[in-house]
This record gives sequence, structure tokens and C-alpha cells, in this order.
Amino acid sequence: MTRVFEVSGMHCGGCLSRVQQAATRLAPGTTVTLDPPRLTLPEGAALDAAAINAALAPLGDYRVKAPSGA
Repeated sequence: MTRVFEVSGMHCGGCLSRVQQAATRLAPGTTVTLDPPRLTLPEGAALDAAAINAALAPLGDYRVKAPSGA
């Protein structure tokens, strides 16, 4: 089952690129979109928001959370 997270702090293509690179290092096959700002983990990736946020923290003010209603 894929897991989708909302991403806050992304405003441009540069942000998208930084988040995508970090996410891909954690779980190859992860996709990140700017509109809507989401990060989708591939099937079988066993990461939670805390692990992703720890990887994103050095890059800027980017944070993930589970979407509302999920």
C-alpha cells in the first residue's frame, strides 16, 4: 500500500527538487508533487512522518503530515 503525505513549505521547483532528492535517498521510487504539495511513498516503504521530517529538516522549513481524513 502506498502512503501519501501532505508537504508544507514547498513553494517552487527548487523546493520540489530538494524534497524529491531527500525522499528518494530514503525510499527510491518516492514521488513528490508541487500542486498539490504531496509526497507519495512507493509500495512497501516502511517510513513514517517523523523519519521523513528528520531527513527534510536540514534542507529548510519542509514538513510532512498525513492528509486530513487519512
